[in-house]
Amino acid sequence: MNKKIIFAAVGTIIAFGIGISISQSIKTSEKYSEIFYLDATFYEDSKYIQIKFDDVTEKTSSVTLEILGMEQSFQKKFSGSHFDIQVPVDGVPEYGWKSMPITLVVEHQEFGKVGLKTEVHNYGQPSNKIIFSEL
Repeated sequence: MNKKIIFAAVGTIIAFGIGISISQSIKTSEKYSEIFYLDATFYEDSKYIQIKFDDVTEKTSSVTLEILGMEQSFQKKFSGSHFDIQVPVDGVPEYGWKSMPITLVVEHQEFGKVGLKTEVHNYGQPSNKIIFSEL
C-alpha cells in the first residue's frame, strides 16, 4: 500500500513539474515574440540564406549569430538592434534544414541574454517558429 502512495506522489510531482515547465515556456515565447523578429530564408537560385533580425525595443547591444551543422562553422557578432546578412551555401543540406538551425544570443539591456533559434525555410514558404530561451 505504501509503495502505491509513493508512486502516486512521485507521478504527481513529475506531472506538476512538466506543467510548470510548459507554462514557463509559453510565457517566455509570448513575452519575446512581440519584441524580437528572426527570419532565415534560402534563395535557391542565388544559393544563399538571408538572415534578418530586429528588436523593436532598440535595446539590443549585441547579437551573436551561429549557423550550426555547416561543414565549416559560421559565427558572426553584430552590434545594435538590427541586422540583415546573406550567407552563401551550396544548397539544401543532405538531411534538410533541421540539421542546420540558426541560433542567436542576444545581449539586451532590459532582459539580459536571450537565446533565439529557428530553421531556414525556402523562399516563398512561411517562416518557421522561433524558440526563445532565457540564458
